[in-house]
Amino acid sequence: MKIYIILIAAVLVVACHKMPVSKPDTIQNISYSNHPKHNVYQPLLESYKTSTGSPGSIMLIKRYNENVWIGSVGSSNLAYNVPMRTNLQFRTGSITKMFTAVIILQLVNENRLNLASTLNNYIPSLARYVPKNNTISIRHLLAHQSGIYDPANESMGYKADILNHPVQMAEMTVEEKMRKYVSGKSLKFEPGSDYSYSNTNFWLLGAIAEELTGKKLEDLFRERIYLPLGMNNTYLQVKDDRNVARGYADLYKNGQLLDVTLFDKAEGDGEADGGLISTAEDLYKFLNGLFTNQLLPASMVEEMKRKQLASCNTPECEYGLGIEIWRTKAGLAYGHNGALLGNEANALYYPDKNAVTILYKNNGNGSVKDFLDDLVN
Repeated sequence: MKIYIILIAAVLVVACHKMPVSKPDTIQNISYSNHPKHNVYQPLLESYKTSTGSPGSIMLIKRYNENVWIGSVGSSNLAYNVPMRTNLQFRTGSITKMFTAVIILQLVNENRLNLASTLNNYIPSLARYVPKNNTISIRHLLAHQSGIYDPANESMGYKADILNHPVQMAEMTVEEKMRKYVSGKSLKFEPGSDYSYSNTNFWLLGAIAEELTGKKLEDLFRERIYLPLGMNNTYLQVKDDRNVARGYADLYKNGQLLDVTLFDKAEGDGEADGGLISTAEDLYKFLNGLFTNQLLPASMVEEMKRKQLASCNTPECEYGLGIEIWRTKAGLAYGHNGALLGNEANALYYPDKNAVTILYKNNGNGSVKDFLDDLVN
């Protein structure tokens, strides 16, 4: 998930919104300085932070036959000059989509849902805002092959509302967002014929999971993912976030970072497409659990990893079921990138190397992450 800001709008917003920053608790950092590769990994993390102009960054490396290493550098909260910690919680953006996809595929595995069934069969109250909802399947939603309009990346009105009315946007329901920003918008293509990334797909998938189970998505995540994998520092629902890393962005394009956490909260918190808050260690537990078949049968994990659009011949459309496919120097990798205005996170599993990398920074500008491939190669 990514909001692309028009500079003029951003300037107006910052002038209007004063963002209160609560002082975080003092929490002890967990050091990995005794790891045999600490003196190799830590300087690379420091270089990444510097090159991206970020206040702080966190990196996790897990290589075959090595223990997990986690490093942190810089600041998580500039207002109080709080150091970044290896065990700090941060906003993960679209990494959330993998969690939502796991819930959906668990329901498929339980025969409560069918990948071929269409949108109108499950949530007709929301499906009515989408053209051809009787031809858009659950698979199409998971694989971004629905053609449904994506307000987060395409609607100027949506972006302006996030910036100018963040509190109200944070309180909007999925139906309210569908009615205001998606209703009346044509599909980009015939469902299943092409690929176009759309956060709306996962708004709808989250609603389907809640409709089928009668439970909130946060409860489904906790019962079906967090608890089985021992993820004790991850949540979806909106909470007091004073101990979560603050997000920053150079809105004026003048080299000065501003705290944009209010906008990140409005865009993501609690949402099925990008609201997860977690730690590097917990994200590692998730990737390890998923790709060792602790959450889904091996055959279904393989289907998640499979490129869904047969005609795709560029990296931009190589997407599985809720999972990005990355072509790296260390071989194919599977996982997801997550971007909000003030945060960027990346979580990848490299099957050929039996390795995992997690990378986070609290500046929402894009970044080059090729150095991770060398670390696991």
